[in-house]
Amino acid sequence: MNMCPACHTGRLQRRSMVYLEWHGQKWLIVNRMPAIVCDVCGERAYDRDALENLQRLLWSNPLPNPTRTIATTTSQDVKSKSI
Repeated sequence: MNMCPACHTGRLQRRSMVYLEWHGQKWLIVNRMPAIVCDVCGERAYDRDALENLQRLLWSNPLPNPTRTIATTTSQDVKSKSI
């Protein structure tokens, strides 16, 4: 891996980190966000593709509430079909 640009001592390693960001008036907390982290000073940079995907999800239109139809049978349905 590369040398850390912040401390010039540590090595950058790929890790999963917790990502915190204000979204509107609430905290957004994302667990296991891919990042590159210095093993000495802790400097971190989050994966660009992961951040772009997160931003796309946050600013996209929400999906409409799915409705589901469940077909049911009653005991009379079963009796009338078997006769």
